[in-house]
Amino acid sequence: MTFNKTLTAVAVAASMGLSAPVFAQESKGTITGTSVSASTEQALAGVEVTIVNLETGLTRTIVTDSDGRYTFPLLPPGNYSLTAKKDGFSVAQEKQFSVRPSGKTNLDVALEAGDIERISVRGTSISNIDVTSSESQLYVDQEFISKVPVPRDISSVALLAPGTVSGDSDFGNYASFGGSSVGENVYYVNGINVTNFRNGLGGSELPFEMYESFEVKTGGYSAEFGRSTGGVINARTKSGSNEFKWGASAYYEPAALRAHQPDVFYRTQEDAEEAGTAYYVVNKEDETGETNVNLWASGALIEDKLFFFGLVNQKVRQRDYAETTTIYDREGNDTLLSAKLDWYITPEHILEFTAWDNTEELESEKFLYSPDSDNVGSSLGEYTLERGGTTWGAQYTGIITDDLTVSAKYSVNKTSYSNLNNGANPLGDAPVIYDRFTNIEYGAYGLTTPSVQEDKRTAIRFDVEWYVNADHVLKIGIDNEDLEAYENTSRAGGVAYRYENCGDNLDEPSNADCQVRQEFYVNQGDFETKSFAYYVEDTWTVTDNITARIGLRNETFENFNKAGEKFVDVSDQWAPRLGLSWDVKGDGESKVFANYGRYYLPVATNTNIRLAGDELYTRQYFDVESINDDFTPVLGEATGSLTVYSDGTLKGTTETVNADLDPMYQDEYILGYEQVINESWSFGIKGTYRDLKSSLEDIAIDAGFDDYIQQEFGSSCTLCSGFHYYVLTNPGNDVTITTDPDGDGDVPYGTYTIPADMLGYPEAERQYAAVDLTVDRAWDDIWMMSFTYTWSHSWGNTEGAVRSDNDQTDSGLTTNFDQPGLLDGAYGNLPNDRRHAVKLTGAYQLFENFTLGANFRWTSGRPLNSFGYHPTDLFASYYDAESFVKDGELVSRGSEGRTPSTWTLDLSAKYLIELEQADVALRADIFNLFNNDDATQLNEINERYAGQSDEGIFLGEYNPSYGLPTSFQTPRYVRFSVEVNF
Repeated sequence: MTFNKTLTAVAVAASMGLSAPVFAQESKGTITGTSVSASTEQALAGVEVTIVNLETGLTRTIVTDSDGRYTFPLLPPGNYSLTAKKDGFSVAQEKQFSVRPSGKTNLDVALEAGDIERISVRGTSISNIDVTSSESQLYVDQEFISKVPVPRDISSVALLAPGTVSGDSDFGNYASFGGSSVGENVYYVNGINVTNFRNGLGGSELPFEMYESFEVKTGGYSAEFGRSTGGVINARTKSGSNEFKWGASAYYEPAALRAHQPDVFYRTQEDAEEAGTAYYVVNKEDETGETNVNLWASGALIEDKLFFFGLVNQKVRQRDYAETTTIYDREGNDTLLSAKLDWYITPEHILEFTAWDNTEELESEKFLYSPDSDNVGSSLGEYTLERGGTTWGAQYTGIITDDLTVSAKYSVNKTSYSNLNNGANPLGDAPVIYDRFTNIEYGAYGLTTPSVQEDKRTAIRFDVEWYVNADHVLKIGIDNEDLEAYENTSRAGGVAYRYENCGDNLDEPSNADCQVRQEFYVNQGDFETKSFAYYVEDTWTVTDNITARIGLRNETFENFNKAGEKFVDVSDQWAPRLGLSWDVKGDGESKVFANYGRYYLPVATNTNIRLAGDELYTRQYFDVESINDDFTPVLGEATGSLTVYSDGTLKGTTETVNADLDPMYQDEYILGYEQVINESWSFGIKGTYRDLKSSLEDIAIDAGFDDYIQQEFGSSCTLCSGFHYYVLTNPGNDVTITTDPDGDGDVPYGTYTIPADMLGYPEAERQYAAVDLTVDRAWDDIWMMSFTYTWSHSWGNTEGAVRSDNDQTDSGLTTNFDQPGLLDGAYGNLPNDRRHAVKLTGAYQLFENFTLGANFRWTSGRPLNSFGYHPTDLFASYYDAESFVKDGELVSRGSEGRTPSTWTLDLSAKYLIELEQADVALRADIFNLFNNDDATQLNEINERYAGQSDEGIFLGEYNPSYGLPTSFQTPRYVRFSVEVNF
């Protein structure tokens, strides 16, 4: 058997992480090729080609068409053999080669004429560069992870890909793809969407031992994928085979071997005395450790027919940390379960079932704490953080005819994000009491804002692939999701009191100006969101060397308020996806590819909960007559009017949503080139440009609506529309709402269109440009290497769905567009603008069964801002230090320099012991070997509250904490592991 693609190209492809478009997110592979006569190189029709999965016995046979072509679609990944037969020719055979998920393996068969049957063997083959694909994708499997040190979570895997950078750590451990915010990615496991649909931050994760491989799509993905303006992470789990196997593993990250991030101190003694402590950030008490123990088994319940893989994971965690007035003790001990079943009904019809339970509880308690004396005081309450839940999905894939294949899936994903105070009332029995300036908490309420948050996604998907002829493969599909969210959130004990100017000890208030801010927050209800899409895509073989992918996806998004009324209804959102790939020399060793795509992001369910419920959120200041023994105040006279952010009523859907609304979407353009150098080396270069065309935000229409009413009706009323009147819209557009502006009929109930220029908001802008350069060396049983350099630039006036510079996770409802004045100076370099990034991974087999691995990453810092009180805009000043202001003057976004550049080096050492009945792997990983501790975030608030002007504008004064570090690189830690496979 011979190939028209050289073994040079074949050997290198695994290191490049490139593959064909996935079929319906199913993580299936494809084998394709052409049969020719070895002597004449003419196409041979009627060749019987048979493949066999070497693990499961799956066998399929097909006869080549008139052009000598054959295709085996929907193949479970694994190792296969291939045999080709035709009367009058010798038998050609490939004994073993790999099929990757969503990859295309090209094996061209050359048969020699002759009466004597001969078998020619070429050996193991690895998937070639897919010269038909224009996707940007990194493929990572367990073989790679077994050689290179990688933290055991999906985001860390995603960060291996070019064009991804770490988001701000205050959000957690999430990746930004192509300049998008960390809340714009989509996550799949075996084709099941497990994305957090409240705000897009992450998704449900399995025990890491359950994963087999990961596809990290950074751009150019086909019409089959949607609901993302960032990237796609598609994980595949392990499956069973005919051979019974079992094993155990343990991973230990001892807290004692984890370094500490630096402590941060106030700059002056005066600042420390005012704060009541010398510490600004306390890291000296941090203790973080984890132990994972896994037991797994796999095999055949019915040989060649029914296979299983099951895993039990015991996860023990410790997380202790301190703040300037409190210290936290957290522990978790959870059992996680997961399983995969594969039923080969026939070789052409497969039924799969995936299920897991990853419910976790982190038991927590907080105490009063003085970092100066290291004194731990009384308990401030116990609480529990609930995460995870249950997920299951069933999928059918079938080859109906040689030209027609189908796939169908049904899945249910349940997840909890609840934070519950312990005791009789999970939402808290005691009110929140604390002091503004000392940050000291009083009472034992546990969490300030406890919540019950439970989500459920029910998804149905159906896809068809039709091989129309030798030049056209047509795919069509539908993708429907029904999302349900339950919310019950309030301030603990129903009310929060914040004391101001009351002295250092509430037992004896020492200031006659002692005041208290009373705050109420309640939000409860059931909310529903629906997403539906259908797509069509044609993969067109234009010539032998040029392949075009022409796709079109249609998106529909529906969001419902607490009463079940639809308040967002956007349909016929057309998303074209066009890709072109050119096999430059026709030998599979180089390709030029280009891609254009439009991508839509759904309206986050967080929007339903915050904007379309009966949320109550009010604040008011009072004098304090006295303070009770339980530290609750006896209220005196109100010192200011009641500030109503949400009045607790369920507004009509036409009152709060622009009647002409578009979802968030962006356009993407990619141009790239890839080249195989020799049997070991390859390189690639790719340019990407992304342009956010529309963003979805809630905007306050207060000033603009009042001006409009005065112009239209001659009314002189001020704030007759109500302060903090928010409308969901696309910033920079006209707003049409139906409402009673003044609530008393003087200005009649009706439909009003407020012009964009009167509202005063600019259009949302976000642009991203990048160049990725990659150089790879494939593993040759001695060493491998992958190098990436990315230059990128992200700029505009909005980061996207969530906001890093003030840690807002309210997807689509950040303060960015809350008032026109908040946009003054907002255009500039965005938080995910990491101009330069270098990634280098590698492994070297020092001697037999002993391998060293390395993972190096260097990234330039992110832009810094200065936030203060708007000096001239009344409404903007009411939002505290949210304007781009420094020392009382307006400044530009990103004008305060950058955080330091950071670099880390991770190392691993693995030794394999081969016993008669088992293989034992001993391993040690050291992350951040040199314990680099540069700051990754600084305090960007330049001003703090200093009173009000005669005009009512809130005023600011210099904040002495401005510019102090708040977060640092992850400190050095060590992971020991042992794995036994029988």
